[in-house]
This record gives sequence, structure tokens and C-alpha cells, in this order.
Amino acid sequence: MKCITVLLDGASDRSYKELDYKTPLQYAHTPNLDQLAKKSQCGLMTPLKEGVALGTDLAHFLLFGYPLESYPNRSIIDAIGEGIEMKGNELYLRCSFATVKKEDGFLIESRFTPELSDEEIRQILPELSLEINDYSFRCVHSYDSHGFIVIQGPYLSANISDSDPFRTDQYVMRVEPFQSEDHSIALLCDAINEYIKKTYDILNHHQINRVRTEKKLLPGNIILTKWAGMYNHLETFYERNGMKGLLLGQSKLLNGLADYLNMTYISYSSFEEAVNLALTSDYDYIHLHTKDPDTASHKKNPLLKVESLEAIDKLLDPLLDFEGLLVVTSDHSTPCSGNAIHSGESVAFMATGDYIRRDSVEHFNEVECARGSVFLTASDFMTYILNASDRGAMYHLRQGREKRHFLLNDVHRLV
Repeated sequence: MKCITVLLDGASDRSYKELDYKTPLQYAHTPNLDQLAKKSQCGLMTPLKEGVALGTDLAHFLLFGYPLESYPNRSIIDAIGEGIEMKGNELYLRCSFATVKKEDGFLIESRFTPELSDEEIRQILPELSLEINDYSFRCVHSYDSHGFIVIQGPYLSANISDSDPFRTDQYVMRVEPFQSEDHSIALLCDAINEYIKKTYDILNHHQINRVRTEKKLLPGNIILTKWAGMYNHLETFYERNGMKGLLLGQSKLLNGLADYLNMTYISYSSFEEAVNLALTSDYDYIHLHTKDPDTASHKKNPLLKVESLEAIDKLLDPLLDFEGLLVVTSDHSTPCSGNAIHSGESVAFMATGDYIRRDSVEHFNEVECARGSVFLTASDFMTYILNASDRGAMYHLRQGREKRHFLLNDVHRLV
């Protein structure tokens, strides 16, 4: 049975006064989603743990059936998506050119220096390749003020903290061993901290930034780091789940994740086109991702998010008669208020198909779905799909060397 997941990125939310104390999903007029809910099993899905906010990359990693301890960190997913050649003996840090003021530390004025051109960065990059102690540091530009720090050395580990506090008007953080007492990791952190301070010394007095300051532009005078990761090989989506997987999206992040898990990735130009591709593509599992609700949420305008959800709903009509397994959910909640980028509430979930337990929910939103008959985490998502598409295997069945929750078609034959 073919399965289509419609992943409404960040669609779940909180209640707002301007929406009569409803969530955007509750408030929005979504007749197609509601029609699907009436013939679905509905409920709530917790991405990891109630109250813990996830990013799109980790949430999808869990949704696709991979364990948390195998997560390579977002730097690796981003680097693959942006065409960076990966090596297993290097440490990768996501980085950004930022603007700071030095006063008892480095006070951040901008985490991403605005209007920093590719040409300016091209001139700066050679000076940011440094040798510190036994480590070599190389800065790779990707786009705008974003890039990667690639580190080579005798002992590398991703168990280090970030220097980027994810806030302005905050100080650059010291990089420290993360949940580790390993002395070698402490030496690595010392080298990274020294590198960050040297980037300030180099950039703050650089001719590029002197010219920018004269033009009343913010100088890009330090490198911030985050999301340390090292490349590790994982089994493919097909090996792990027994289904040929297609990811339909519009982001380098999801492209990177699909490449990492050996799923096919297709970038679509419109959501209408994506729905048609999902219906006509010859794959066992199709993951249709739209970031529109998440993008609207980040503008901190609940009514704008309502408009986004209503626009998506109008384009779901072709899916109403789909005869396979159809799942609609979110990867995380994204609030339209406050300072949080994402938030930790559970998300609305529904699935319709021949092998599901239909319940009495009639509207697709977080509050109505809480009255449904299923409650799961993102780590349950793929086993739910295997069961609901009639692919599930008995737990005690041992099909070869690895535990599988689906019936293998390509078993190792005894001959």
C-alpha cells in the first residue's frame, strides 16, 4: 500500500486572543482537512518529549525511524544539502559572520551580519584558515553570512557546546565539553575558543570592515559556531523501513537529509504541483513537506498563519479520494507569539486508510485531535505507518542479522 504524508511544518501552535482564544488550526476554515478527519484515526504526536522544542532536521530524522543517538547534528545535514564534500575524519561546525562589540567579552549586536557580500567574504576567507595547537581550521562559505568551520586534528569529537547563544544582546559563549569530562575534548574546546578570538582579531581590523564601517554598515567581525557534528554512515531509508522513499520539499536542509538517508528528493515549485507528484509518483512512501505555516508563524502574526493554512487546505482536494494510507501532521509546533523559534507542544495527527481504527473526531486541529484515539511520538511514526499500511512484522520474528519491524521481501535465501 502506498503511503503519502502531508507534513505541515510548524502548523500546530498555541491559543491567541485575536483568534477568540483558538489556535490558528482551530480558527482557520479548512473543510478538506476536516473532511479527512471524519474518516481518520486522529490524535496527538509528541516530537520527542512534551515541552521539548525540536528543529525540522531532528524531528524528521526521528519521523523517518532513526534513533536519537544516531543523529549526526544539523551541521552535517546542512553541509550535505549545500554540497560540501564530507569526510569522516573531520569535525564540522555551522558558523556565521556576526557583529560584536568587545566589552568584558564579545557582546552580540547581530548574529548574522547583514549585507555582507559574497565578494567581501571571498576576500576574507583565506585569512581564516589557521593552525592552532595541533588543529587546523578552515572556513567554508555557503550563502549570505553562513558557512562552516572544518577542523582536522588528532582527536575530534562532536561533544562540544556552541558559541552562538541564539540571541542578540547576549555574549558569545565559551565552547566547553558537552556532557563529557574527557580531557582531550577540553583541549579541542580550548583550540576552538582560541580560533574564535583570533577571527575577531583578524576581522575587526580588516580593510573590508573598515570600509563597511565608513559606509555605516555593520562589520562582520567575529565567527560564531554551533551544531558540531561528524559524518557517520547510516543504513538507508529503504534498509531501515522497507519502503522506497520520496521527499518532496523546497529546502536545502531537507535535500541534505534525503541525500543522507538515500531517499529520492524532488524540489517542487508549487504546493499544487507537489500534491500531483505525490499522487502520481511510484514510491512506497512519499513525504510532502510544506514550510508555509512555519514561515507564517515566524512573522508572529496568527492571522497570517490562518491565511497560510486556508490556502494549503484549498489545494488538498485531490487527496480526498486517495486510496492508500494518507497521514497529515507536523514536525513541531511553531508559536506566533513570544521569543521562541519553535515550541514543545504536541502536534495534531491524523491517518486515513483501509487498515486504521477510525474514531469520532470531525475537525483537524490540536484540541479536537486530543479527543482522538491515538497518541504517539515521532519515534513511533514509522512503525505506525508500517502497521497501518499492512507491512508490519511480528516483534519476535528474526529476519536475518538486524531487527526489522516490517516483513522483508528480499530475505537471504537458504540454498
